[in-house]
Amino acid sequence: MAKSDKVEIQERVTKVAMDMMLKFGLKGLNMVELARECGLAKATLYKIIGTKEDLVREIAFEIFNVNMIKILEPYKSNNDPAKATQEFLDNYLSYAIAGQKVLIQQIYKEYPLIEKDVDEKYEDEINIVYAKYTEWQEQGLIRQDINVEYCIDALESLNDIYITRHYSEEETINRLRAAFRCMIMGMGIPLK
Repeated sequence: MAKSDKVEIQERVTKVAMDMMLKFGLKGLNMVELARECGLAKATLYKIIGTKEDLVREIAFEIFNVNMIKILEPYKSNNDPAKATQEFLDNYLSYAIAGQKVLIQQIYKEYPLIEKDVDEKYEDEINIVYAKYTEWQEQGLIRQDINVEYCIDALESLNDIYITRHYSEEETINRLRAAFRCMIMGMGIPLK
């Protein structure tokens, strides 16, 4: 098997596995079913992915990449605090909740070392957000009398609270929307 074929198959296996996990949860990620869905023998599947934990780590990074990196993109490309924050909220509340629930409620509980690996990548991304809000504060675009780091910490904590509770996805989104809007508007950022 050529290296590019192996990479292509590995990417397909990861995508199918991630879809299975998002649909059925971590416990629903059955390796026999995954091999069948991908048209592979079980032994071939393990040659491609390594262990189930290796596959789950890949899925965790993929969920992180799809969710966090994409939704934080407005902070890298937009210099208007209201527009960047609104775009972040729209993106996050539209599609990132299901992935966050799988990461926090399932993957991190079963594989705590994966949380550590993902958190290292998360710190790099959140530092960009800290820097952007600090820049906006220095420019007078958001309130001067707040501590940006504390506000972002509070937003992260609100996220963790609602994601780890067993609310429906719709209820989680409603609670996060209300809590985030309150905090962000308190920072002096007008939202629509």
